[in-house]
Amino acid sequence: MQKVKKSAAKPAKKAVKKTTARKPVAARSRASIATPTRVMTRRVGGKSEVVGLVGSVTMKDISLKAYYLAERRKNLGLPGDPESDWLQAERELRG
Repeated sequence: MQKVKKSAAKPAKKAVKKTTARKPVAARSRASIATPTRVMTRRVGGKSEVVGLVGSVTMKDISLKAYYLAERRKNLGLPGDPESDWLQAERELRG
């Protein structure tokens, strides 16, 4: 048998695109938009984790929660009005 010689040609290098370094875009969450007055934490396995933010509830959060409470109330045929839905949403989110 005859051995086939492989060519010693080097593989072509891929063109590297030069780009400017971009700063990562911060994730937009309620925690970064609303300023909490106090952060509740708990220790888990030697590390502390954020459990909740006190004082970080926005009007948008309350209105969204009130909407879902009203939809649930209407679907179940329960009595109530938009004001009671709003107050219940505030109690649940801030409580």
